[in-house]
Amino acid sequence: MAEQDARGEGETTQFSTACAGEFATLRRAPSSRVAEYLERAIAQDCAAYSADAHAVWSEVLARNEQLVSSHAHRIHPVYIEGLRALQLPSRIPRTDEINERLRGTGWKIVPVDGYLPATAYASLMAESIFPVSSRIRRREHIDFAPEPDMVHDVLGHLPMLFCAEHRDYLRELASHASRAIPNELDTVYHEAVRQMAELKSTASSDARDVARAEATVAQVYRELVANASEVTCLRRMYIWSIEFGLFGSREDFTIHGAALMSAPTELSRVLSGTARLEPYSSAVIRHENSFSDLLERYFVARDYAHLHEVLSAYAASMHQAIIPGTSEVRELRPRAFDLTRRSNA
Repeated sequence: MAEQDARGEGETTQFSTACAGEFATLRRAPSSRVAEYLERAIAQDCAAYSADAHAVWSEVLARNEQLVSSHAHRIHPVYIEGLRALQLPSRIPRTDEINERLRGTGWKIVPVDGYLPATAYASLMAESIFPVSSRIRRREHIDFAPEPDMVHDVLGHLPMLFCAEHRDYLRELASHASRAIPNELDTVYHEAVRQMAELKSTASSDARDVARAEATVAQVYRELVANASEVTCLRRMYIWSIEFGLFGSREDFTIHGAALMSAPTELSRVLSGTARLEPYSSAVIRHENSFSDLLERYFVARDYAHLHEVLSAYAASMHQAIIPGTSEVRELRPRAFDLTRRSNA
């Protein structure tokens, strides 16, 4: 599955130039509102990756191959086929070579630096552009990283793009999410989770800062219980169907979720039977999650048709808060949420 690739000094410039050229092509491609989000994207600085980062990537590939081999009966067959089709190299892959592998799917990737706001993320995917983090996890996080990184995005998400049903569902979900009505808490949530993940991913972070960030995220989660916007509801649907997705039944299931396939520690938790599995339904929009901690509960859908049914039912209810006597859509906004005040509480 992995190909060997040794780079000498003469290849470094060619390697970086290829990345920059691919990035420029992506920046020119889409139009409309997607363009504004591509302005926030970054060129993959291929030459900047350290030898240890390449070594971590290589080890991750080896661990993934062993995981797939050991649990093939529990992994969605399309994931395994897609992983082979990507032909991932043993060093950190370039944007242009991944896009070449994805060409037949109609999708392409664009490198980004860390988290994107939910609406930006969805708007790109609605145009068949998958944002891929340019970051590589540290060695101590090799089996469970506290924030999405290139390992998560490439090994977790991209193999499933070779499945037409997956692509159709992902585009439909993203299309609804890109048009969903937000509220202030969506911005607060994004910033709170980003700060917490960054602190947990940085070796030099003070434990007190991490604890304060965790407390802030917990408070945001509590606020979201009663004040979930359409953006939040669809983000949660994405989480439980794409990130932690399972198909089948609680007794007999296959795994396809990106967060599970890129984190052996979490995958083992699901396979061990210690986690609670529940049937997938519209109820998932009431359940929050944290990428930075192992979860206690996951949801099992029958198949992609089931995911479409749940999504369609929720989409039919979107933008329905019409002010009586007018055609105006009412956006319900919670009270102002003071991130600074609560993080110091």
